[in-house]
Amino acid sequence: MKKRYSIGVVISVCAIACAITFVITVTVATNMFNKLIGGVTQREEIYSKIQEIDSYVRNAAYYDIDEQSLINGIVNGYVGGLTDPEAAYLTEAQASKKRQTEAGTMISAGLELSREESGYLRVDSIYANSPAEGLDIKVGDIITAVDGNNVLEIGADAAITAVDGDENTNVRLSVQRSGETKTVTITRKTFTVQSVTSAVVSGYGYIRIDAFNQQTDKQFISELQQLQANGVLGYVIDLRNCRGIYDGLSNMLVKFAPGYLMANARHKDGTITKFLETAASEDKITEPVVVLVNEGTAGAAELFALCMRDYSSAKIVGRQTAGKGTVAETKNLSDGTAIVITTAEILSVSSTSISGGIKADFSVELTGDPVYQPDSLVTDDPQLNKAFEVVEGM
Repeated sequence: MKKRYSIGVVISVCAIACAITFVITVTVATNMFNKLIGGVTQREEIYSKIQEIDSYVRNAAYYDIDEQSLINGIVNGYVGGLTDPEAAYLTEAQASKKRQTEAGTMISAGLELSREESGYLRVDSIYANSPAEGLDIKVGDIITAVDGNNVLEIGADAAITAVDGDENTNVRLSVQRSGETKTVTITRKTFTVQSVTSAVVSGYGYIRIDAFNQQTDKQFISELQQLQANGVLGYVIDLRNCRGIYDGLSNMLVKFAPGYLMANARHKDGTITKFLETAASEDKITEPVVVLVNEGTAGAAELFALCMRDYSSAKIVGRQTAGKGTVAETKNLSDGTAIVITTAEILSVSSTSISGGIKADFSVELTGDPVYQPDSLVTDDPQLNKAFEVVEGM
């Protein structure tokens, strides 16, 4: 028998439901409005303060204003005021260099440079297959002038930017080594960065990854196939001082751990999305693997090491990693400059946190620089020696 309700009860229930819906709607709308107004008010305060300062400076300043330097300073101040440790403002030259570095294809002289204590530039590395390779310039050399301009006078940052330029153009460097100065001319060319190299060491495969870029997965698989063809007994994958982008990680990890969801990304609004997943495959490498890391292992390299341990039973040797478990996104601006901000946090499905760093299974100190080109199982690099010792015993 069907139960009947009076019209009054039905109307009352509908009224209550409408009232609840109205209250929820008003509450949500109010919260959204307050956030919006708060953001607008804060932006107005920022614009008002900058306008007030700008008006005073332009009327009273004794020194001339360099408009581009002023713009760069304002943007740098904004980005520097964020609580994001990865936030950065990139000039047009810096943004272009970052895009090329991430692509793995560069128009460059082929040098990685840094400012040393004297203010001059130090050659930190020379890219393989680059225009600088094979010329009379070595890692550790000091560059004192670029195209006749003294590095101390133009500044290290400007000098580093000046070394790069358009394809098929020359750059003239004054290079100092052992107290002698010579001139080296390099013709800038387009080249693909060789970020992965390998060797067979006493029957084991050694793979060195310098950085993760858009070419790394292809190069890694190529080197891996060559080592497999040599019938190696196991692998040591060296990720020390390695960082870069996450592109291609799944293509590399599928060789060792197919068919896994390995990591998710958590965004500011709380939503969680798939971040790293390997496809199903029957072609799986089963030989033992050791991953070599240190304090300079960051980002994509850390996630690779963690997934190898959690899903492929690899062992980690070295020192605790940097702890960069976030996704940093680059926003290219209309004038060629760019900003970098953190957009998500990486969550390992295995519940192992990357933030704070990944601890090594075998902790080994290292004094001096790592050895990246071993020719035997005995080197001056105790971390590398330990890695081969561990893989032999697995």
